[in-house]
Amino acid sequence: MSIYLRLSLFSLMLSFMMMACQTNQNTIDTLDAGVSSALAEQRANQLEDVRYQLFFNIPDSLTVDIPASLELRFSLKDTKQPVILDFKVDSSHILGIRGEERAVDYRFEKGHIVIPTDDLKVGENNFKIKFIAGDLSLNRSEEYLYTLFVPDRAATAFPCFDQPDIKARYSLQLEVPAAWSAVGNGPLERKLERSNRNVFIFKESAPISTYLFAFAAGLLRSESRVRNGRNMTMYFRETDDEKVAANVEAIFDLHASAITWLENYTGIPYPFEKFDFALFPTFQYGGMEHVGAVFYRESSLFLDESATDNQKLGRASLIAHETAHMWFGDLVTMQWFNDVWLKEVFANFMAAKIVNPSFPDINHQLRFLLAHQPAAYGEDRSGGSHPIQQKLENLKDAGTLYGRIIYQKAPVVMRQLEALTGEDVFQEGLQEYLRSFSFGNATWDDLIGIFDKKTAQDLKTWSQVWVKEAGMPIFQSSLNSANGTTNIDIQQGMQAKSGAYWPEYTELILFTPDSMIRLPVQMLGASTSLTLPSGISENTTYLLNGSDMSYGYFTLTPESQAFLLANLASIADPLVRGAGWMALYEECIRHQVPAKTLFTSLMGALPSEQEPLNRQNMLSYLGTIFWQFFSAEERQMVAPELESILWDQLLAAKDVSAKSAYFQGFQDIALSTGATEQLYAVWSGALPIVGLPFSESNRIDLACELALRLPDKASAILAQQLDDIKNPDRRKRLAFIRPALSADQGTRDAFFESLKLAENRHYEPWVASALAYLHHPLRASEAEKYILPSLELMEEIQTTGDIFFPRQWVTATLSGHQSATAAKIVQQFLAERPNYPYRLRNKILMGADMLLRNQAVAD
Repeated sequence: MSIYLRLSLFSLMLSFMMMACQTNQNTIDTLDAGVSSALAEQRANQLEDVRYQLFFNIPDSLTVDIPASLELRFSLKDTKQPVILDFKVDSSHILGIRGEERAVDYRFEKGHIVIPTDDLKVGENNFKIKFIAGDLSLNRSEEYLYTLFVPDRAATAFPCFDQPDIKARYSLQLEVPAAWSAVGNGPLERKLERSNRNVFIFKESAPISTYLFAFAAGLLRSESRVRNGRNMTMYFRETDDEKVAANVEAIFDLHASAITWLENYTGIPYPFEKFDFALFPTFQYGGMEHVGAVFYRESSLFLDESATDNQKLGRASLIAHETAHMWFGDLVTMQWFNDVWLKEVFANFMAAKIVNPSFPDINHQLRFLLAHQPAAYGEDRSGGSHPIQQKLENLKDAGTLYGRIIYQKAPVVMRQLEALTGEDVFQEGLQEYLRSFSFGNATWDDLIGIFDKKTAQDLKTWSQVWVKEAGMPIFQSSLNSANGTTNIDIQQGMQAKSGAYWPEYTELILFTPDSMIRLPVQMLGASTSLTLPSGISENTTYLLNGSDMSYGYFTLTPESQAFLLANLASIADPLVRGAGWMALYEECIRHQVPAKTLFTSLMGALPSEQEPLNRQNMLSYLGTIFWQFFSAEERQMVAPELESILWDQLLAAKDVSAKSAYFQGFQDIALSTGATEQLYAVWSGALPIVGLPFSESNRIDLACELALRLPDKASAILAQQLDDIKNPDRRKRLAFIRPALSADQGTRDAFFESLKLAENRHYEPWVASALAYLHHPLRASEAEKYILPSLELMEEIQTTGDIFFPRQWVTATLSGHQSATAAKIVQQFLAERPNYPYRLRNKILMGADMLLRNQAVAD
């Protein structure tokens, strides 16, 4: 071979090597913060059989770092690309990375560890990483900590492939102070006891996504029970033994019955090795479905003796929701977080089915209606409405996908799908879905593909408008008589963005002088006409949203409005009463029924309402109209009559649930001097209410309401309440909230300024409560100056807070305001930021919906 040929070949090889280096370098150079869809796809195609062996050395001081280590194993299909780990911390947290033979010359960029191809091999790879754990998602308190990694927060604590479609097995060791307990995903294998430190070693978990990996440790109490041959342990902080004893058996029973129901429905035994749960007073959500270690907010499960039926049902639904996730979300997980709604819809949908046997006296159709439509409408009617399935370019934005459209609208849509396919076919389809994708990942389209094979219905068109497009249908209707017959003509008042109309099943309720007639209605396309039974005239009043699966804005004719306002209380069917009040409220929101008219009708009907679910909903409507629709002068005028009705019903009620509901309603709206004095007498113990137990939590809530209404006594009331609290976690909460309740404007200003620092927003439920007090309608004018800086913090709130916190933050900020000034601040903030992140813009528009609607009418 000539020297020229050798040089040419060498030059060609060098070119190929440079191209390969450039390819790898380009991959590194184009890295984005977070996990882009492109990176996620690359890794999903590159990696197999991922295993994490983690160790965390947890100190008993909040100021001390948490040293940690990771042994990471995975198999590679090829080494064309570097392996990119996610670790969203400062680079100083990485103490070293070793491969099987040598230290790795890794690169760290934009929250990613890049392991070069030189340190990789096809097949099994093993790396050992020493690091300092990141704090953002460890939720550390003085006496405990718990992780919360959903949706993309695992990488803020340890290096990992933080995407849902790379399921891995986790082995965990925790070194903790000797007095602490610990819980993880897997069963405890053994505990090593040392002089003043213990090491908990947990068995390897089943394959799970990073957001489902979890552990907790701290000064935790525990109770264990055996149900249906399964041992379960509950970890908690509550110090009131009577409260624990009053709740513990029900909590275990509800979990056990949910597991049994789901095993029967799915045909799949509980798919994981153990089932424990832990309760924390500061937990950000109602619950979180970590495999083998479900976490809850303590107050969601430990109910007061005065708990209403709605609160008891809410607890059962929450437990059923988190338990359903073991199959829907944990066993089969969405491939990408654009389908996060898929696990949530099944959890909520199944929860509604699960709780039925445990509450035989509950009207479950009414329960489904009131648990879903009102909350969903609150977001879907706003300027921030969005599709159930949303586009997601990067997992760092996944937290902004969550909301009531996912949690409340989607179950209604799923109930309509069940009606389309039939209950048996629906169940068969879900069983096939779970079997086909067990311990793996699936998409909504995978599920629709399964159903498509089992039904002749056009599910693709149905799915497009209900799942993949924003908005809610508007239905206008009228009765028309001709040639001796009467028809109801129904038109859809708007179309989805694609031009399609919402197909919908509902029930028409006809009110005749002698009876109430129900007729099923299937609405397809732009209009539908239905011939009514003989004897129905065009003057008959009716209600079009008479089913628990009805969804949309169903406009009422003036005659039907008048009939419902005057006669709803006398209608025997509680579901029709609930649907009727909901329809009237939606008309009120859109200013088609005057707020004073609906308020008066609700007040008059409340004393005769015996259905607890309707009663609670009516009280909620009364409170909303009172604070958000009435001026300060109007409140002063209507308060005495409403206060009198609520107090009289409180004294006359025969059961604790009703008494508690009426007292909470009274406490919420009490405004007159007499009512405030009554509340003070109850709080001080001078006016006990026969048949209504008063817990420590009840007294704390009442003290906070009194501090708003009695500014001259606020300091003394709160100081006394702090002294009286026995539970240390509840004492810390009130101490945190106290400055927001101060009568001194300067103290409140300083408290708000403190919230600008992320470390002072650590306990998010406490922050949301404090903000709501800070912006209470009684102090709205003094709090307007906090609105703009609160909106300016939204992007940081989304970055540093958990998934529900941005919406909670903006809702607590805006819900107490109704002035033109407040509305203008919101409008101007958004107008000046045309490129503002659209999902955060949606959150603001949702939180501001009432404010902007009311101001539009005032203008």
